[in-house]
Order: sequence, then C-alpha cells, then structure tokens
Amino acid sequence: MIKTSKINLNLTLEKIYIEGLVNALYTDISKYGDNKDLSLLIKENDEKENTNNIVSDIVNDLNVSKKFLFTFGTGIGAFVNPVSELISGSGLSMTKEDIVLLIITAISILINDSDKSILKNKVKERGLNPSLGGVKELIKNTKKIINNVTEKTIEVTYSLSDILGFTFLLVPTTDILTKIINEYGLNVSNVKEMLLGITLASATFGVKSVLKRVKNKLS
Repeated sequence: MIKTSKINLNLTLEKIYIEGLVNALYTDISKYGDNKDLSLLIKENDEKENTNNIVSDIVNDLNVSKKFLFTFGTGIGAFVNPVSELISGSGLSMTKEDIVLLIITAISILINDSDKSILKNKVKERGLNPSLGGVKELIKNTKKIINNVTEKTIEVTYSLSDILGFTFLLVPTTDILTKIINEYGLNVSNVKEMLLGITLASATFGVKSVLKRVKNKLS
C-alpha cells in the first residue's frame, strides 16, 4: 500500500478546491449577458473554428510546440478581433494568417517559450515587426485586467496560460477591449499608454460587472 504524506494530501485537496472555483466560474460566466446557454456561447461564432485551423497550420508549418494547439487555440481566437482592430487603426491591412502569427509570437515571448526565436524570425521575414510590440502590449495588459478582476472577486490570480485557456473570461474581456480600441482610436503605437490609463480602468470596470454574481456565489 502506497503511503500519502500529509503535505501531498493537503496539496491535492487545495488543487481540488481551486478546480472547483474555476468550474464554478465557467458555469457562471457562460451565462453572462443575456443568459446565453453554454453550448450557444461556444457555437455562436463559426469563425473561431477557422481561426483554430489557422493556428494549427502555423504551428505545424513552423514546427512550433503543440501546446499552442491544446492550451492556447481558443484563447488566440478570442484575441483575433481586438488585434485586427488595433492594427487597422494604424492604417495597416493584414491577412488572418498574419494576425494569428503575431498573436502566437506575442504569447510565446510573454511566456518565454523556447520556440519564440522561430516565430520572431517568421514575423521579421513577413515584415510584421512594427506591429508585434503593440500586439504584445495588448495581450500583456489583457492579462493584467483579468488578474486584477479575479484577484478582487475571488482572490485567485491566473497565469497567462491559465487565462488563455479560461476562454469564458477572456471572451467578454476582449469584446470590451475591441469596443475601447474603436472608441479611443487605439493603434499599435499608442496602445501601451492608453491601456495603462483610462482603457485599463474602463475594461476592468466592465469585466467586474460580469463577475459580480460570481463573487456573491462563492463568498
């Protein structure tokens, strides 16, 4: 019979507790807005499936780590619209493949992935370097927004990989960011300054309202 230490038992119980909180959030966030059914929320945008196919193609073509497919696929799909709006605000026009490549590269840089040099070289080859910094700042600040909200609502913070997998929190956040980008005229050159100021505050307020009943439910 294998003995389980008290420390290991406590860690297991803590893991189960945290997973329970996350599952409760999944359930509640899936009903945000007009009380949409979870399955409808997943299927409401067929374009996400196409985006995941593009992610798969880029990952396979560049021989990048497969974790992007399983951990970040849907999260990357959520970033496509706000990043597209951000870049178009600079008067640039890019293909969906270019947008997804920028998002994957920005994420790989932020998590210090071993494949980031491969992706950065591909971005450089396509002449996309000027836009990469703005995309990275957008994703980094989205992480800050979600961390600020989750910390205040359920006293739990998430890593970048957790957030990108945590799609039902990421989707409303990126929807809010898209609206803010349009309203304030954000582009790749001014996104950092704006997101650190009024944009960050506005987005945090918006997402906080989404999670209000989650806090009540878990407290």
